[in-house]
Amino acid sequence: MLARFRIQTIGVLAVVIGVSSMLSVHSARSAETTPSLRVKTTLDGKKVLPHRIRWIARPSVAASEIVAVTFIIDGRVRWIEHGPPYTYGGDGNWLVTSWLSPEKHRLSVRVAATRGRKRAATTVARVVAPPAPPADLDGTEWTRTYTQAEVGDAPAGVWTLSIDSSGWRIKDPEGTGAYIDVAYLGTGMLETRGGIWTRPKNPYEGQAWCEDQNAPARFKWGVQTGSLSLNFIPPSNCEGFGPFMGKTWSRSG
Repeated sequence: MLARFRIQTIGVLAVVIGVSSMLSVHSARSAETTPSLRVKTTLDGKKVLPHRIRWIARPSVAASEIVAVTFIIDGRVRWIEHGPPYTYGGDGNWLVTSWLSPEKHRLSVRVAATRGRKRAATTVARVVAPPAPPADLDGTEWTRTYTQAEVGDAPAGVWTLSIDSSGWRIKDPEGTGAYIDVAYLGTGMLETRGGIWTRPKNPYEGQAWCEDQNAPARFKWGVQTGSLSLNFIPPSNCEGFGPFMGKTWSRSG
């Protein structure tokens, strides 16, 4: 009986050892076939950030293995992408730095992939102060009452345009709107560009008229007593924005 028990015990141990070996081999093979995750970004090596820059993450694995790409500035989540190209602010857009204080900032990309893989890339770079708009526009606020015929599917009523060195903030009568990067090109000429984002899908931010393209639009502008005239200069691939904004606005307050 004792000999038989020993034989059975040895048999069970052999089975356990065999299964354990198979699992170890399987784990080793899985590790070999699972690509290591790395990530590079278009901010790598930057010490000073320009007014606007493409911030794109480039993971080393296929898009089918990416769960999420999170963009973080100074410890706060500012944007999240789930599909390529993994671009801050959405496809075709830029990181506009005008809303950041003129000092060093920590900008990180955190990639989460299948099988629990994670990787991050961080850049510490300085942001410079944005140029101020022309004196007639800097720190001003303007309003215009739009009719339903003028706005189409958008809400009719009083729209607000606020201008400072960070860009243009546009609000509709329902309180949502846009936040747009603007360049002043010379006497009486300006160009609106892509949308500014400071947190994911903020209903008060972005280029609401053409988020997919973020195409520029040019305007001639002039300030008279109590009014701002914006005259759209076609063409522009930001469909509808130029004709919509190309009106006369009244100074607020």
